[in-house]
Amino acid sequence: MCSLIFLFFAIMFSCSEKQKKNEITILWENKKATGISISGTQIQRINPDSIASIIKVTLFNDKNPVAILGEFEIKTEEIVFKPLIPFTRGLHYDISIHKQPIGSFKVPNANVADAPALQDIFPTQDTLPENLLKIYLRFSQSMREGQSDKYVTMLKNNSDTVHGAFLNLQPELWNEDRTLLTLWLDPGRIKRDLQPNKLLGAPLQKNGRYQIVISRKWKDEQGLNLIKNYSKRFVTTVRDGLSPNPKNWKLRMPQSNTLQSLRINFGETLDYSLLLETLKISTEKGENIAGKWIIGAEEQSCEFAPSTNWKSGIYKLKIETRLEDLAGNNLNRPFDRDVTIPETVPKTGDFFEIPFKIER
Repeated sequence: MCSLIFLFFAIMFSCSEKQKKNEITILWENKKATGISISGTQIQRINPDSIASIIKVTLFNDKNPVAILGEFEIKTEEIVFKPLIPFTRGLHYDISIHKQPIGSFKVPNANVADAPALQDIFPTQDTLPENLLKIYLRFSQSMREGQSDKYVTMLKNNSDTVHGAFLNLQPELWNEDRTLLTLWLDPGRIKRDLQPNKLLGAPLQKNGRYQIVISRKWKDEQGLNLIKNYSKRFVTTVRDGLSPNPKNWKLRMPQSNTLQSLRINFGETLDYSLLLETLKISTEKGENIAGKWIIGAEEQSCEFAPSTNWKSGIYKLKIETRLEDLAGNNLNRPFDRDVTIPETVPKTGDFFEIPFKIER
């Protein structure tokens, strides 16, 4: 009996030691599993110069384990592994040393309370030109790429699917954190002198009633579906073949020694994403003024809020001429012009400048 009791405690002590040697902790950043910490006696004995060839992290697969690429970092009593791409929610991973398994871990599924939402569909207007070029979808958090052709649909008259309305671009056009997606309506069908237009016609027709539908089955990078289905209804009007003209813009001046915003009224709706990229404020000497751009209702205006108080003097609103309206017409040329007709409006180069003065 004493021998059996001794053997029992010896086994328990051995298991405890083994567990202590192979402790694996998932590291989190912004709700993403961005790494793991591995600690224990085996880890401390590894030669730092050969760590990458000795320790392997693989995605669990009975027949063909997939190696996870990443970087190792050696700390006092642990080794930290950070994959090039965060670990995927709901999947199992194995860790081995010298091809011998030392442990495994599962990344827990995301909390349904953290499900993503579609915050905006741009343009926000409900009356759009029939030669609309782009639609933007802005999400509350990072989404999975390569999914738009499955989960975004254009309908006409509430029922008829408009096939081939969007370009199926791979890779898709996302911003850096994959929260803003650019959907291009097929330019080949919009430009009237190209074969796709002659064969299929334009994606949108004048005086049509349309609806863009986004399915809740679209998942974010954590594997959670959108919280609901989304849609936007709009009607189409005549083609827009004219370039935006900053000479017609109206500026409302702030007062000096204040943080009041400079307001700019365009007199028409402009491209949401390009507005965030193409406008700058500088001093008369060309020094950029730090601040934040805020896009107004229906993208027909914007405000510039400076980081520091305005000083009296001369300033310049600097506009990149690649800024476009909803039909892709930029400041230098229309998107769909008759190439057989010579251009009569002189180009303004890469930038257009509007000087303004803030009084004392």
